Amino acid sequence: MLNSLLSVKRIGKNFELNHNMLYPSLRRFESMGAITKKVHTQVGKPNRNMYDITETGEEIFSEMLREFPEKLATNNIEFLVRIALFEKLDYEARKEVLTIRQDILHKQLTTTQSLMLVHLLLQKSLNLVNHVSNMNCSGLHHL
Repeated sequence: MLNSLLSVKRIGKNFELNHNMLYPSLRRFESMGAITKKVHTQVGKPNRNMYDITETGEEIFSEMLREFPEKLATNNIEFLVRIALFEKLDYEARKEVLTIRQDILHKQLTTTQSLMLVHLLLQKSLNLVNHVSNMNCSGLHHL
């Protein structure tokens, strides 16, 4: 299970899992009882830490996947993590993730369309101001 979480770094070039992020998280999960660590000694090499997810860890992980508030739903990486781990979610949780994401995207689309309309209206207003200004300038030349 932990391996599937760590393989998330493959979902895109925008998400990198580095040691500065990984090891503090592993220590935090270990202190929560979510994972256990076994140290394997190797001759001529640094010791190798092997991690296993506990039943508590499975529950925490499942809860973290299910939690998808609006703030997280706007984040592409948060969404892609859930998609990458869809098999860990039941049908209702999958449906909820997709519905929440769809609602967020719809809000973003509506906002973008509104901004485009404002931009168009401002552009037309500017064109009208320029046209009136040009008419006034050309009218002054005839005096």
